[in-house]
Amino acid sequence: MKLFGMVLLAGFISLICGVAVTSAASSIMPCYSDKAGCGMGEAYRLLFVPGYALLAMIGFGIAAPGKHRERALKLAMLVLVLVAVFVIALGMASDANSGRSPNAGDLIDAVQMSVSYWGVVIVQWLMLRRYLRLREAEREAIS
Repeated sequence: MKLFGMVLLAGFISLICGVAVTSAASSIMPCYSDKAGCGMGEAYRLLFVPGYALLAMIGFGIAAPGKHRERALKLAMLVLVLVAVFVIALGMASDANSGRSPNAGDLIDAVQMSVSYWGVVIVQWLMLRRYLRLREAEREAIS
């Protein structure tokens, strides 16, 4: 299988894993809003998962070709994971700057949103890393 096909397969499987992680996080983590707000939050988190998968596919698709592929994939994974951390920090800083003190509910909501994103990114990274390692071992065995 070519690298492009593997990126597509990793994107599809990470989409499924992202939906599973979102559903699990919504059922495990507490919700501090009313029933309708909790339901709408879960619906929006599920709607964002395909965007997360597409974003990770683009990032890894750019990083995978070329030299030092495994290192480039690891750096792309770290950048993609840290994006969510910086967005959480920016949201908390924005709340604090506006005079509103962030509470535990805000942090839980931000983590619920980020957990599905992290799941998608890590699943794609693991699949592509394994594929590249197997491909490299196959090349070494042939030569």
